[in-house]
Amino acid sequence: MSKKEVLILDKITALIKHYEKDMLADLSKLIAIPSIRDLDTKREGAPFGENIDKVFKEFALIAQKLGFKVRNFDGYAIDASINESDDYIGILAHLDVVEAGDLSKWTSDPFKMILEEGLLKGRGVSDDKGPLIIALYAMKIIKDLNIPLKHNIRLIAGGSEETTWECVEHYFKHNPQPLMGFSPDGNFPIVNGEKGIWQFHFTFGNTLNKDENVLMALKSSHGINYIADKITLKIKNGDLALFKKASQNASSIIKNNDLIEIVYEGKIALSRNPQRAVNPLFKMAKDLHKIAFGNKGFNDLLNFIYEELLDDFYGEKCGVYYEDEQMGKTSLCPMCILIKEDEIALMMDYRYVKNTDLAKVKECFKAKALKYHARLGNDKEKRLLYVSEDSALIRILKKAYLEVMHEEALTFTKGGASYARAMDNGVAFGATFENEETNVHMPNEHIKLASLLKAQEIYVHALIDMVKN
Repeated sequence: MSKKEVLILDKITALIKHYEKDMLADLSKLIAIPSIRDLDTKREGAPFGENIDKVFKEFALIAQKLGFKVRNFDGYAIDASINESDDYIGILAHLDVVEAGDLSKWTSDPFKMILEEGLLKGRGVSDDKGPLIIALYAMKIIKDLNIPLKHNIRLIAGGSEETTWECVEHYFKHNPQPLMGFSPDGNFPIVNGEKGIWQFHFTFGNTLNKDENVLMALKSSHGINYIADKITLKIKNGDLALFKKASQNASSIIKNNDLIEIVYEGKIALSRNPQRAVNPLFKMAKDLHKIAFGNKGFNDLLNFIYEELLDDFYGEKCGVYYEDEQMGKTSLCPMCILIKEDEIALMMDYRYVKNTDLAKVKECFKAKALKYHARLGNDKEKRLLYVSEDSALIRILKKAYLEVMHEEALTFTKGGASYARAMDNGVAFGATFENEETNVHMPNEHIKLASLLKAQEIYVHALIDMVKN
């Protein structure tokens, strides 16, 4: 290593330390704003509501203070750039967050960032305000180092990553794609593959064909993108002895006035990782599929789960299993049930790899819907992402990771979705390291401060090579 290279490394280390206090103060300001989508307060220029508008304004003040050019795109997205060139390296992050959920499960105020025993805590410290702010300060360090810029660097922050992705759709209607880029909203070393996503539902009729064993209510804990950890059924005109005998996997079964209440409990997981869950829908189907309910549609639903999905995380029973050498296996799971007066909807999640015949998969589920007297409905689709290890982008990121971590950066695939999918040439790159659990989307979200600072160092190294490439 030359003396010049050693000097630059020393300056990077010194600047990261120099800006640490300011960076944490700025992150604390962002965490304090509960930037959750709220359409009740939307208006022109704030399509996602008041708090996301507030966090955009706070981000603008921070970025302008650091000397960046800032543009707000109608409240959908905001960017900060070193200069005005459209020939740019992109960093895609987001400023919206999910709800805090049950506050009793938090050990501190989710919207007041704290540093405790080396951990930053608060909603958004990991997903994605913490990674966003270290990337912004990485850009500031590039400016301070006076690195010659062959390309501009632009940080793009969206306001609906956790919901509809309208933010990046709007942004790229008004801006060209970056030359290359990354999203600091994943894991290290390099997420060069993200499985395709198809979320859909089966709708079963809820009309009565007899008065016995009538399902009056069914409640799933949590919702889309999660596997429920609790299912509660209420049944009218049922034989308590019959249900007690059948419900071997139930957590509880009681009779309350004229209703039998059955509870099935499991273990929650994100729907992209069904193998990590204990799905109470499976327990329910095992116990109840042989009972004749007054709602025929509910019997059809139970039979579908029992015959086509039970204890299968990868879609083998349904005939939609695929495996790819680089991207791994498909995944399939029922997430939850939504019930209305005239219909029962089973919400499904399918994640697929690059050799999947998606058209064939959809035809398969059309046939399943016909078999079980249901309607198939489409909810959400996201294209898969795969960037070859031979690409210039991956070579640059590998080099940066090796320089800082002194170990090879392996590539891998995830089932989750990052903004990297919105780029033609981008991947998710940090900021969470291997074997770190940050409680993303869960109570007590946290991240190690040391990990954030190490990720920032990696980003500086990567951006230096990107702007010179």
